[in-house]
Amino acid sequence: MSEDSVLKAVLAAVREVAPSAEVSEDSPLIATRTIDSLSLLSLVALLEKEFSVTIRDSELLPVHFETPLAIRAFLRTKGC
Repeated sequence: MSEDSVLKAVLAAVREVAPSAEVSEDSPLIATRTIDSLSLLSLVALLEKEFSVTIRDSELLPVHFETPLAIRAFLRTKGC
């Protein structure tokens, strides 16, 4: 999957769990509370399904989910 398509899928997943938020690739998700603890779990489930990866509890760090670009970078470490 190309980086562009990974980013598009990440943006779609974020928009699914936070439908009322306007989200771009560099939107702060945690600092603005676009993503809270409950929606983070939903987002993780969507990402695991979309990319066929497992995200361990120890990987649920704010740095990995700060922005859609940060999520894409994190997914890159998973081979996506």
